Amino acid sequence: MRKGKVNSFLLLVCLFVLLVPSMASATVTNDEKAVVNFTALGDSLAAGVLSDNKLGKSFNDYIAEDLNEIELLGTYQKPFTVPGATSMDLLNELQNPQTQAKLQSQNVITISIGANDFLQYLSSDPTKLQNEEFVKILMAELGANYGASLGIIRAINPTAEIYLLGYYNGFHALPAEQQQSLIMLTNAANDVIEAVAGATGSHYVPTFDAIAKDYPTYLPTPSNVHPSSEGYKVIADEFWKQIRLDFPINSTRISGENRYETAVIVSQAGWEFAQGVIIARGDDFPDALAGAPLAYDLNSPILLTHSESLDDIVKDEIERLNPEFAILLGGEQALSPAVETAIEKMGVPTSRLAGDDRYETAAEIAYSMPTSDKAVIANGTKFADALAIASYAAENTYPILLAKQDEIPKSTSQVLSIYPESLAIGGTQVLSDNLVNQLPNAKRYGGADRFETASIIAMELNPSYKAFVSTGLEFADALTGSVLAAKTDSSFLLVHPEKMQDTVIEARDKLGIYHFTILGGPKAVSPSVEKQLVGVE
Repeated sequence: MRKGKVNSFLLLVCLFVLLVPSMASATVTNDEKAVVNFTALGDSLAAGVLSDNKLGKSFNDYIAEDLNEIELLGTYQKPFTVPGATSMDLLNELQNPQTQAKLQSQNVITISIGANDFLQYLSSDPTKLQNEEFVKILMAELGANYGASLGIIRAINPTAEIYLLGYYNGFHALPAEQQQSLIMLTNAANDVIEAVAGATGSHYVPTFDAIAKDYPTYLPTPSNVHPSSEGYKVIADEFWKQIRLDFPINSTRISGENRYETAVIVSQAGWEFAQGVIIARGDDFPDALAGAPLAYDLNSPILLTHSESLDDIVKDEIERLNPEFAILLGGEQALSPAVETAIEKMGVPTSRLAGDDRYETAAEIAYSMPTSDKAVIANGTKFADALAIASYAAENTYPILLAKQDEIPKSTSQVLSIYPESLAIGGTQVLSDNLVNQLPNAKRYGGADRFETASIIAMELNPSYKAFVSTGLEFADALTGSVLAAKTDSSFLLVHPEKMQDTVIEARDKLGIYHFTILGGPKAVSPSVEKQLVGVE
């Protein structure tokens, strides 16, 4: 049934949809796509029904959030996302003039419909689904309804990019013999949807293999075909693999007059309010290097201030965030008692994480975090590699511990005894082979220089279609931006302020990055480097 028994009527489906007028998709220019007007149509997956039957975020909502993050989202609407809807229900809705009016100005439309065409019989009369002739008729009706629906959309909006969801195996928990017929039905429906997509200039988005990679995480309730939040995110990622191809690579920049203001703007971009704030010295890096995983774990931004006093813009940002606490990184030489007193006068309780040196401070930060299976080791006398790994470490709650090129300080060694595995960041010029061999089950991620190391981390550990970019010659923007990068599931790359490295372009192309968030002003990352990132000569 997967191929031979269904293909006979798929040809008829294709002929039907090709005969519907105004169905050819026109190419949309980059200028027209400067703002995305996004509409979602469909069934319970479009609505966001979760594995516990509660309504949450659907894959469409995650797509809209991504578009908004990269400043491309114009409007977002869900005029018809109805649990239990069939292809006939969608066709009837699309004949409504009000619904048609809502679709006329949209340039991205997603549709998930069709599974309920056969799922409705599982409870009412499952024996029908064993009847080959009935299934043929069912699938032909699905193709006809789907084709007619696309015909209506194309007639009123011929230039929209339309993405059709292919279904996954929602029956993975059933015994194999019971799964077989249902999987065949799912595959048959997907064949119809894919054929309609091809015939109407639309895009078919498969999800079967992506969800199959981790059923316990993505479909955690055996008796429920709906995904978890993580499952919806995976489906959104499958859509992005195709959506991003229809957009030019673009960039936004987060910057202030200086590093202190840039840190505040990063905070404003990521947090409407915060549980806490992490305060670090802005003119030197040692005590702040390990701070990103702690900040991410506490859902708190990192703010920078001068050592001797609390900067006014930082004070204003703390007031805006209204945090429950503030954590200062480093001892009184890094952040004076005056900084601590100024924060406490605002009614925000403070505490310090500090040791006698940078290695002990990093260890204290590690002790304050939840335990995990891995720790990260980076050179404590150079900031670049610790910051290249910071967003990945943060997202996975891995502490960043510091070492010298050929020596593991005692404070670092004591913390490492807790962790069964480790990641050594940087090449042999920053962490020697002898040192790495002393680490617990270590795997090295390092390149010829800091730029290549960051690119390797992005490609091998932290792939994403979005990336934050910071100068690799200064620490401040990378430190504060790394927490926001983790919060937005983005890769992190380091660049030279004035010249592009081949390894960065390699990472861009391999990952298919469609959006860059540039941290810092033109002195940190020059306009010429930004143009090379987005492919503009």
